[in-house]
Amino acid sequence: MSNAESLIGAALRKRAENGGRHLHHRDCIHNLPPERQVELRGKTVDWWTRMVGDLPEQITPDQWETEPLA
Repeated sequence: MSNAESLIGAALRKRAENGGRHLHHRDCIHNLPPERQVELRGKTVDWWTRMVGDLPEQITPDQWETEPLA
């Protein structure tokens, strides 16, 4: 198993322990500007706003809820 696969497995287990809820942390995608979050998901801002609606929010350190996995 690769390191990436181990991290993904750990992230999914942690999410399951929290009732399926994602907990924000310092390495979380949500720390990035909305446009970069959309880009990392393989979409364009135009596509996102037409298909999803509002752009994702950018969080700040005071919103971190847990430590990163690695």
